[in-house]
Formats: sequence, structure tokens, C-alpha cells
Amino acid sequence: MKLLSIVLTGLMLIFSVNALAQANSNGATSIHEISEDAAPTASLELKKDPTGGFNVHVVTTNFTWRPEMASMKYVPGEGHAHVFLDGRKIMRIYNEWFHLNTYQFATKAGEQLLSIEFVGNDHAPYTIQGSPIGDQKIVDVPADEIQPAKSQTPKVLAGSAALLILALIALLFRRQKAK
Repeated sequence: MKLLSIVLTGLMLIFSVNALAQANSNGATSIHEISEDAAPTASLELKKDPTGGFNVHVVTTNFTWRPEMASMKYVPGEGHAHVFLDGRKIMRIYNEWFHLNTYQFATKAGEQLLSIEFVGNDHAPYTIQGSPIGDQKIVDVPADEIQPAKSQTPKVLAGSAALLILALIALLFRRQKAK
């Protein structure tokens, strides 16, 4: 019976690791609170790309893009930006232009909030009175430019296989006890 408990615990741990791996953290352990007069500014300019998605220009002041310093020591006024679509962080950007690939990042059609947040080299957000500094715009994502729904088949198959293995283990234990 102890072996069965160990096997069951191991399987539960294996399947729970999947949920932990999906957790998202931007790595920041602090914020950079700055005054309004020293704060960077951002303005998003969007243009629909004929091949899909949007070309985005981040017009900035008081900010130096420093891609080579990402994940390094904080230097005031330097950094990069984190991009969010519909409240979910989707990427980092290291200069004033990027392409929002809606097929890659959008999970639903319709109006969604695109936002950027300035962060220091250390990924901690720049803030004024606790509010992140950046900009946001509504984008209208066409239905033919979204990710296809992910199939649940692999998870169902993995779960079925785990149950089958457990059933076989239980049968083996019963046979051994009967002898």
C-alpha cells in the first residue's frame, strides 16, 4: 500500500508542475517611483498591417531604450517596456517600434486593450504615485487573426493514461496480496 501511495503522490506532483510552469512573473522585486517632471512619457501610434496584426510606434520622451542592459542593474531613465494584450503580458520591447502579431498573441476576437509599461533594466516598473507609466490603446482584433483554440486532447490522453497505470498498479497489488 505504501508503494501505491508513493506512486499516486508522484503522479499528482507531475501533473501539478504543469500549472506552476504556466505562472507568469516579470521578475521585478521593486518599483521605481519617480517624480512627474522626470517621468518618461509614451504615446502609442497603431497602424493596421495589411498582412495581419498591427505596427506599433511608441513615441517617447525622457526615456533611453537600453536593450543591451535588460535584466541588469537599474539606471534612472533607462530600460525597456513590457507589452500587455487584454491584461496578459505578451512580450518585451527594446525600441520604439514593434509588430503586434495578433495571430500569435490574441486569444479572442474583438476589442482588446493593448498597453505598454516602462520598466527599468531590472524589469521593475517606473511609477508615479504607484501607477505604472506607459500608454494604452484599444485594438480591434479580427476573428481571422486569432490563435486557434488549443486542443484538450493531449491532456485528456495523459489523464487517461495515468488512470490506466493506476488501475494496473492496483490490480498488481491485489494479486500479490491474494497469493
